[in-house]
Amino acid sequence: MTLAQEMHILETAVTFIATEPLREDLEDHTISYLINGHCLFDCAWNVATNMRRIGHSPRNLDAIFITHGHTDHYIGLLGVLYLNSVFGRDEELTIFGPQEDIERIVADALTFLQSSLGQVLRVVPLGPGEEFEIGELTVRTARAHHRVPALCYRFRDNRTGKQIGFSGDTAYAPRLAEFFAGVDLLVYEAGRGLVDPEVTPQENHSGVRQTARIAREVGPARLYLVHAPPGNRDEILAAGREIFPETHWPKPGQRVVI
Repeated sequence: MTLAQEMHILETAVTFIATEPLREDLEDHTISYLINGHCLFDCAWNVATNMRRIGHSPRNLDAIFITHGHTDHYIGLLGVLYLNSVFGRDEELTIFGPQEDIERIVADALTFLQSSLGQVLRVVPLGPGEEFEIGELTVRTARAHHRVPALCYRFRDNRTGKQIGFSGDTAYAPRLAEFFAGVDLLVYEAGRGLVDPEVTPQENHSGVRQTARIAREVGPARLYLVHAPPGNRDEILAAGREIFPETHWPKPGQRVVI
């Protein structure tokens, strides 16, 4: 479904652009999602190409939300900004991200591209605990448990009342269940797969059982696992469903209406 079609339908939808961990043989790593066709969450490798492949243009984006300053979550920003720069853009594009890193990330991208696109960019540094509106969405932030400053995001579509939670990269953090409580759809990482890692300052990711426990406390209608090791997909799904039956593994290009 194209952006123009989505904007004429009163529904809340997430389109999964990339869902897998970093692997040399995958074109759709690491994670990127579209919200209602015009807000992009994280910028994985090849995100601009993969968006166009399923009928979405990076030039139609209104906002980009970056979770943290690890390269695999923002490297695709170069392609998005390049297309907007080469083919022109009149309307403002807002880029949100952790206050410690987002201005540097965007400035470095523009310098590399030798682009004057900065004239139509608005960069908004965010900390945990913020709440604001952009378009039809109310956005809230919380701190993830990661080795670099990282944010989780919660979105409310004010047209439909539906709510979505995105973990980004985070080790197991039970406090996040309260932040995500009551969302209709939870997109949460399971980067450690079947392992339940001990939570230390150096740990970056969650195991699937830890993720499912968060979902059980949150009580969303559906949990979608991302960033999980694809080699043992069936076992990871089964382990998640033992704790939270509505656990799913999205495919790149899949569009989920809430």
